[in-house]
Amino acid sequence: MSHRYFIDANGEYIELMYDGPTPTGSTPVPRREAEWFDLVDGAWVINQSRHNEAAAKTIRGLRDKKLRVVDKIVSNPLRWAEMAVAKQAEWSQYRTDLLDVPQQSGFPHIITWPVEPTES
Repeated sequence: MSHRYFIDANGEYIELMYDGPTPTGSTPVPRREAEWFDLVDGAWVINQSRHNEAAAKTIRGLRDKKLRVVDKIVSNPLRWAEMAVAKQAEWSQYRTDLLDVPQQSGFPHIITWPVEPTES
């Protein structure tokens, strides 16, 4: 089975994984590296804006996953009350630092992730 790549009549990228006929109204093209590439004069060229959007979405997803872990700790009154004030401050700062990830100067391609505090 071979992979074949096309742009259809609507300008949409198509990847076929069978050796059938060429789709009607489509043009064969090289394989696209990622969804943030545009076809320009027969070659795929990075669309930096879409690349940045995709990277930002991925980083925010990772950040949100980390925030869900933090929120289980800081929003649990029993766990929170058992923590020393200094440890509460660490978790509060960590949560703030996670929320501030999109404001980092290298976002979304260069991220310095804050270090998660230990629970105890």
